[in-house]
Amino acid sequence: MAGQNILALKDWFGNCRSRKPRHDLATLQRGIVEGMINVQDEYGMTALSLCVTSDWKEGVVELLSSGADTELRYFRTGETALYWAVQKGNEAIVAALVAAGANPDAPNYCGVTARMWASRGGSTCFAHIPPMLLPLPPSRLQNVEHLAEHYFPGFEIPGRVKREMMKVGEAVDLYVYGPKTEARQDSLKVRITGVHGSPPTVRYTAIIETPIEQTHLAGSTSALEFGPENIASVYTTLPP
Repeated sequence: MAGQNILALKDWFGNCRSRKPRHDLATLQRGIVEGMINVQDEYGMTALSLCVTSDWKEGVVELLSSGADTELRYFRTGETALYWAVQKGNEAIVAALVAAGANPDAPNYCGVTARMWASRGGSTCFAHIPPMLLPLPPSRLQNVEHLAEHYFPGFEIPGRVKREMMKVGEAVDLYVYGPKTEARQDSLKVRITGVHGSPPTVRYTAIIETPIEQTHLAGSTSALEFGPENIASVYTTLPP
């Protein structure tokens, strides 16, 4: 798609989210055409789950009719879009999700399902669907801070100010954005070789220290450019 103005992820998600939503159908359709329909942000939210939480029924219907995956989960707690819809009590969106095949018995990481939530409120919206007993989903880490806490609990997790003031020689863990591939892992260890610009728009270049075959990158990749928004944890500095 060289030369085309591809929709940015922040605009794709921003069009659907509950904070100052735009809810522009043309933007939504454009992102669908560009293959962003099931992309998850760093928290696990998709366009569908954001449309659900912001009560944008038209967006929900458009995504479902285009084949949106109803079973993708919020990384921290494991909720699906249907779970969010039941919590919000939006019966029209619940009905649209169920019609598209959303599973009311998909448990979150604690074993709670959308059907359980509905029954607590006295709703019988799933009465026509035979209940199923499903295993708990495998839990996963939510974002860069959780990655660092889980894998490297002894290392410092810097705040934004520190992430904007990294030095040449420091090794850091980078969160990997974008759709999954079979080879992709959630983070890359790199060592900074250059600093460009100044806070808050500073950019870094770095060599990759994670074995390249374990990453989502092409085998010919030798260096990366990134910003402070991608840094998860600080490791070490090279000796002077």
